[in-house]
Formats: sequence, structure tokens, C-alpha cells
Amino acid sequence: MSTRLWQLRQWARRLGAVGLAGLGLLGIALLMQGFQVESLQQLTRTQQTRLAALQQAAARRAAAPAPPLLDPLAMLPPTGEASQRIGELERLARVNGLALPRGQYSVSPLAGTSLRRWQLVLPLDASYPALHAFLAAALERLPNLTLDELKLKRDRIESTQLQAELRLSLFVEAAP
Repeated sequence: MSTRLWQLRQWARRLGAVGLAGLGLLGIALLMQGFQVESLQQLTRTQQTRLAALQQAAARRAAAPAPPLLDPLAMLPPTGEASQRIGELERLARVNGLALPRGQYSVSPLAGTSLRRWQLVLPLDASYPALHAFLAAALERLPNLTLDELKLKRDRIESTQLQAELRLSLFVEAAP
């Protein structure tokens, strides 16, 4: 035992204070790395467990029969409700601070289908945020409404008011 102790003292004397400090720091670094690796391994195991659960859930969903697809054309309102939908559009304009003083409305059948297309041309003066809010609300609330064309014009670059022309299409189911 005394021989080993003597050898340790010889190594310590050769290393000096700086070498011993470095050796001590190396030991601390190895301990810290060991703890860090253990926590990362635990995190990896947790993530692998979650991944396995998600893969099983995805496999169950893939094996389950898909719900029957709904025919979007069957969900369109009948022609008689077109005026109510246009009224809803005008109400949404008022809610967003817009006035629709005039507009052009025309109805045409779509060839080869039982659908009718109401084409709406709506000129209006509005700020961009109000126009954007109106269009977003209208397209969300009326799924059978499409924005075909949007023309924007400003008289002066510093003007906050836009002159807009909206071309919209409203699709309805033709009466049998």
C-alpha cells in the first residue's frame, strides 16, 4: 500500500498544481457529462415511447374505414335561397362598415349540371382592412360563394380609401 501511495505522490509532484487542477477539472467534466448523458438517454426513451404510441394510433386510423365522402353539390342551397344568400352578403358588408349601394346581378345555368351561377358585380368604396374583413367573412360564411375578380384603385397614393369592384359567383342548385 505504501508503494502505491508513494507512486501517487510522485505523479502529483510531476504534474504540479496546475496539472492536478486540470486532472480534477477533467474528473468533474466526466461526472457532469455522465449525468447529462443519462438525462438525454431518459429523454430519448420518453420520445421513443411517444413515437411508438403515435405510430400505433396512425396505424389504427389507417386501418379504420374512411367515412363516406359527402357530395359537395348536394350541399348547395336551392335556387330559391339565392336571394337570402345575397341578403346575407349585404348584411356582412354592413357589419364590416361597407355600403353596397348598387350592383349587377345575373343568373346563368352551368352547362351539363343542375347548377345555376349568380354573377354579382359589386362596386364599392372602402378601406383595405374593411374590404379584407368583408371578403374573409363572406367567403367563410358562404361556402358556395367564390371571388372571381377583384379590381382595386386609389385616386392618390396617400389615400386610405379604395375604389373596388368585386366580381363574385354564387352557386345554387337549380330546381328539379
